[in-house]
Amino acid sequence: MSVDPSLPEDIVADVLLRALRLGAPLSGLSVVCRSWRSIVAQNLAEMLHAAHAEGEALLEAAENGHIEIVRMLLNAPQHAAHADCEERQALVLAAGNGHTDVARMLLNAPEHAAHADSQRGQALLEAAEIGHIEIVRMLLNAPQHTAHADCREGQALLEAAENGHIEIVHMLLNAPQHAAQADCEEGQALVVAAGNGHTEVARMLLNAPRHAAHADCQDGQALVVAAGCGHAEIVRMLLHAPQHAAHAECQQGQAVVEASKYGFTDIVRILMNAPQQHDGWVLVLKAAMEVARQACCFCF
Repeated sequence: MSVDPSLPEDIVADVLLRALRLGAPLSGLSVVCRSWRSIVAQNLAEMLHAAHAEGEALLEAAENGHIEIVRMLLNAPQHAAHADCEERQALVLAAGNGHTDVARMLLNAPEHAAHADSQRGQALLEAAEIGHIEIVRMLLNAPQHTAHADCREGQALLEAAENGHIEIVHMLLNAPQHAAQADCEEGQALVVAAGNGHTEVARMLLNAPRHAAHADCQDGQALVVAAGCGHAEIVRMLLHAPQHAAHAECQQGQAVVEASKYGFTDIVRILMNAPQQHDGWVLVLKAAMEVARQACCFCF
């Protein structure tokens, strides 16, 4: 595909933007623009500026990891794109897609650098959810406008815990400033880790040196979801936590109901044999009722 070099600059800019959206590498853009291969680098910023598209081009290049184009846009002698344009969305897109070098370039731009804590830490949330360890480390250690590990009431910790990113959980809990708290949002990080079977993440949250999660948080919700999903090791861990241990009969025996519903015999046995705060027959009755209900449903 070739382009007539006499085309107006706004059309040329549109071609470049379309190529960027399709994920074309810089070499691909040279092929698209082969007639003026030698002037693409020199005139890219001017062409995009003519179409008022330099910010959009930076977002597209950052999202797709085109570091050479990001460098060209940021370092253009005139009409250079700003790394912090569009509320620093370029950094968020680079972080969410794991483009470490692009994120570093945006943070270290000589002028109008992106802020690691922009959009209330959205870049950190994106990187923590997907599991981009190096980007999370970079954002937490930015020399200026450092991202806060506890931003948005600990949402980054919840995302990392839910997806089992244990190294990121460790970084967030041990950040030198504004560290995330393992018991934030009433222990929701523990609940989502337990439900998804992330045993080591759950252990780390329970053993956090400060603000450790409580095994019995949310009236034992972590135990209920772990029992219902068949995660026996986590069930044991919650029942035998040295402090604030979960109660087998929490939520009126809902954990044993969930385990019985899905046929997790080993977990029903664990719950039945756990130390009881109240009358253990409550659990027996709950389990029997659930088994009977399942049998009736099967008969009909």
